[in-house]
Amino acid sequence: MRVGAALAALVLCAPAVGQAQAGGWETPRSFSLGLAAAATHWRAGCSGATACDRNDTGWRLTGAWQFAPQGALELVASDQGRVRAEALGDQGLRSSEVHVRGLGVNLAWLLPLTPQWQFAARAGVVGNRARWTETVATSLSPEESSRTRTDPALGLGLSWRLSPSVSIDGRLDWTSTRLAPPAQSVIGGGSTPSHQWGLGLTGYF
Repeated sequence: MRVGAALAALVLCAPAVGQAQAGGWETPRSFSLGLAAAATHWRAGCSGATACDRNDTGWRLTGAWQFAPQGALELVASDQGRVRAEALGDQGLRSSEVHVRGLGVNLAWLLPLTPQWQFAARAGVVGNRARWTETVATSLSPEESSRTRTDPALGLGLSWRLSPSVSIDGRLDWTSTRLAPPAQSVIGGGSTPSHQWGLGLTGYF
């Protein structure tokens, strides 16, 4: 709800900050701030699970400094959603959940395709924090643990200039982290990649 409200506010502000004429990419701005709603798919294993949900929604917040006509340095914060799984065991129903959030830095290569369209390719690193919650039917309180790793990140994007100060952005981001679940977790460990599709708005200053 909060992400949707923020995106709606940016859309309403676009005419005011963008002036009346259509804008292009020929005059780059030094700084930008973007917010995107996202859908994530994790390729996690769920051994012996009666139910396993690897898809979730999240968000991505990007602050960028465009230091050259075709280059930008980005600071990215993201919520990459959850993986949830359930299985029947010796202690009854066990529910496992891992929630991943990240904070990273990207170097972006920007390629204007037309005055309104721009392509972006990104590469960087991200600190992925995986937080585990394990719940057993016979226990009154869940077990929680977390782990943070530095992992590679790649991304592609396509932006349409809505006005000189606002663009609509579609993007695909990839990362892979090594999950370290508790011993009894229904969700498996090891190297686990994810793909995140995002759609949002960016404001330029």
